[in-house]
Amino acid sequence: MNGPALKIIIMDVVCTRDDLPSPTVDVVDVGLSDHRLLRWSSSLLRPPPVYVTSRCRPWRTFDADAFQADLLTSALCDEQQWSTFDGDGLVALYDDTVTMLLDRQAPTRTVTRRRRPSNAWYDEECRTAKRSLRSLERAARRAGPLSDTTLPEVTAWRAERRRYLDLVRQKRSVYWTTRVDSERLQPRRLWQSFDQLLGRGQAPAATDIDASVLHRFFNDKVAGIRDATAGTPAPQFTPAP
Repeated sequence: MNGPALKIIIMDVVCTRDDLPSPTVDVVDVGLSDHRLLRWSSSLLRPPPVYVTSRCRPWRTFDADAFQADLLTSALCDEQQWSTFDGDGLVALYDDTVTMLLDRQAPTRTVTRRRRPSNAWYDEECRTAKRSLRSLERAARRAGPLSDTTLPEVTAWRAERRRYLDLVRQKRSVYWTTRVDSERLQPRRLWQSFDQLLGRGQAPAATDIDASVLHRFFNDKVAGIRDATAGTPAPQFTPAP
C-alpha cells in the first residue's frame, strides 16, 4: 500500500473522579522488557468496621429433659414457697428460677460480631430459610461428603438450597420491581434507586495501601528470587520438532 505507514500507539489511561485531584503518573523502567510501569497514588480509604457486642447463650448445650427435671424440683413447682406471694413476687420468682436453671446448662457469654448491613429486601422469611438451610447442611456434613447424592441428608440439603436461592431471587425481584413502579413518576428518586441497585455513588473504601509500598514489595520479591536462584545452572530448552 502506497503512502506513509500507519503507526498505532496504545496508551494507558488513568481515570479518576471529578471531585479528586488529578494523579501524578510516573513512568518507571523496571529493566525487564520494553514495557514500562505506571505508578501513581490513589485515595482508597475504607471506613473502619463497626463491631457490636451482645450477650447470648450456647443453646447447643441445652438439654430440654434435664431442664424439665430441674424445673419440677424448683420453687416454681412448690406451692408452699410461692402461695403467699403477690403478682410482682411471682414474676420475680419465675424470672429468677428460670434464669438460674438456664445459667446451669447454658450460661450467658459475651460475643463481639462485626456489623454487616443487610439488603432491604432480605426479610425475616429469608433469615428463617437460611437458618433451616444451615441446619440441613450441618446434618449433611455429618452424614458424609456433600457430593454423595445417595445420602438422604444430602438430598434434603440440596433441595432446601434450591428453595432458598429461589426465595432470595424472588424477594430481590419483587422488591426492586415494586420500588421502580412506585417511583416511576419521580425521576430523581428513580435514578437514586438505580444508583443504589448498581452500587454507584458510594464513598471509596479506606485502606493504607500505598503505590510505593506495593512497588517496593515487588522489587524485594524479584530480588529475593534472583538471590535464591543465583547459583543454579541456566535452564535447558529442547526445541520443538
